[in-house]
Amino acid sequence: MYELTEDLKLRKITKYELDGVDERDDLLVIPPSSKAGPCGNGCIFCYLLQNPPDMIYKVPRHDTLNDPELEMRIKYARENYDLWIRVTDTSGNVRFDEKRIESLYKAGLDEIQISVHTTKKEVRVKLMRNRHAGKLIDLLPLVAENFRVIADIILTPGYNVWDIGEIIEDLDRMGIHEVRLFPVGVTKYNKFNVRPLTKEELIFVKEVALQKDKELDIKVVIPPIFLALLGEFTIGLKPFDIEPTIPTYIFTGELAYPEMKRLFPKIKVVMVKNEFFGGNIGTAGLLTGRDVLREVLKLPEVDIGLIILPELMFYGDMTLDGWKRNELFTKILVEKGYIVETALEPQEIPKIIKNISL
Repeated sequence: MYELTEDLKLRKITKYELDGVDERDDLLVIPPSSKAGPCGNGCIFCYLLQNPPDMIYKVPRHDTLNDPELEMRIKYARENYDLWIRVTDTSGNVRFDEKRIESLYKAGLDEIQISVHTTKKEVRVKLMRNRHAGKLIDLLPLVAENFRVIADIILTPGYNVWDIGEIIEDLDRMGIHEVRLFPVGVTKYNKFNVRPLTKEELIFVKEVALQKDKELDIKVVIPPIFLALLGEFTIGLKPFDIEPTIPTYIFTGELAYPEMKRLFPKIKVVMVKNEFFGGNIGTAGLLTGRDVLREVLKLPEVDIGLIILPELMFYGDMTLDGWKRNELFTKILVEKGYIVETALEPQEIPKIIKNISL
């Protein structure tokens, strides 16, 4: 899988940088460029509107369809790479109509992933706080005629949970090919009184989703984060029989903790609670330097030890709260004696431990 960079180069990516679900190997994702304009929404579940005030890493509320160079980038990818081209990070609320669909088709687009959330126009308007948000619903059948369409749904209590079966059926009738169901993430800074899904709601949605996946043509996907909230997430690997020769700790978020503990029964796994964001945020990719350091302080000082952090918590060389990678690693080594390494996937950890032990 690849991503088309700003300078039109291919960057190899993994499913963990997308939605965590299995994707086709020849996938080429085209995300928003720095020239992309705003999305025009103020979604009540938007993580960008729930960020802590002292968050350093900032991301604009942009939309890939509001990128003046999108067709050029798609055409370049089509002419130079034999890959399946997908556009992501769009709500379909700006610069999207019949003419734009034709333009994207001529450029060579194969697939588009749209934040749909519901098939009820008035509900979509309220969810996205955009008076034009209902227009996409009428456009979806035409979109599905020209591209393979993935519809994302952020499951938000009071808006699209108990009628999820009806929503999936509507999408199927429109010809949508796939729907992905994501439980809403809520930080302690949410201003719209949004709450996380209860276990009862999660179970209900899962049962409906599995049933609709059997009954309908549309593919219904339950991402790993959904299963993790139910305590059912597993990557399907057998536990690793590895026992380090030096003090070793694997740090991870709350959601992945049970699976990491199962995979590495002979290594101490540390669950890092995300106090920076709070709420129900428990993914490893949103851990911060201060959350990690809080847990490091609890560890004993050693002559030499190893801490393995999730690579996903770094955006380039910086954490979301502004810790530079090298500065964080050096602080931990100097103050506690632990070498720090990162792993993107659990399969990388045994090799890291072996290399450090040599």
